[in-house]
Amino acid sequence: MASYFKISGRRNFLENVAVHFLLMMSCFFPLEGQGTLFIVDSLASTGDVESARSTLQVWWEDDQREINRHDRQYSLWLRGVLTVDPQLASLDFQRLVLSFPGGPYSDDALSRLALMSVAKGDFLRASEYFQAILLDYPRSPKRGVARAWIESNAHLVEELEIAPEFLDTQNRVVATYEDQFLVEDVNEGNLGIYAIQVGAFSSSDRAKALATTLSHQGFEVRIVHIKGKTLTRVRMGNFQQRDHADRLMQNLIEIGQVATLVDDVPLEISDLL
Repeated sequence: MASYFKISGRRNFLENVAVHFLLMMSCFFPLEGQGTLFIVDSLASTGDVESARSTLQVWWEDDQREINRHDRQYSLWLRGVLTVDPQLASLDFQRLVLSFPGGPYSDDALSRLALMSVAKGDFLRASEYFQAILLDYPRSPKRGVARAWIESNAHLVEELEIAPEFLDTQNRVVATYEDQFLVEDVNEGNLGIYAIQVGAFSSSDRAKALATTLSHQGFEVRIVHIKGKTLTRVRMGNFQQRDHADRLMQNLIEIGQVATLVDDVPLEISDLL
């Protein structure tokens, strides 16, 4: 389990009692999202991780009907650091990065993803995450660690990028994509609902750079905006059936590509690559 929580430091006995009293009272007088998440954070920081997990699970199941943008990010971050399943943590951190770029937890999520990639020996993916911190989060306290890692591992990353096994893996991924997922399940003239988002940026140049890279690797991508939103998004696929989109997402995640399923294709406004 991760060791960082928004509220850090040891609490004294009275503070611990206060936190558990709030938890008990919330059973009789349900708190709003922010209050419950505060309790979860506080329980975790006092070492009562099991109570934190169970409280957060109940909140996820019952209290999300009118969740605001900040609480959604807060809850994803807490679930990511509290889970004992690295894959689930990775998915929550990816959702933070893709759905809430520039958010209060997204640079931490990128740092977590980078360190998880380092632990798995995937230095290419780690380099991409650290680079994203430097490019997209100019005020992040994580920039120092990101820059230091990139500088100390630059030669290794460069060697990996030209290694035959890397090129073979890239070719295999593209072939799998073309064979199984390039044909969309929508008829001509009909618009699908689901797509796979591989990036969302406040900078259109960053979106175009990612789209160009993926296109050169053989993937069919598009750059879009969403009505009423400001971010520029990079997406793949156009599906009427969720399970088809989910298969594409899982395939991309398995080979190390950040990806998340979205269901707002009808709201897309196309951009030029």
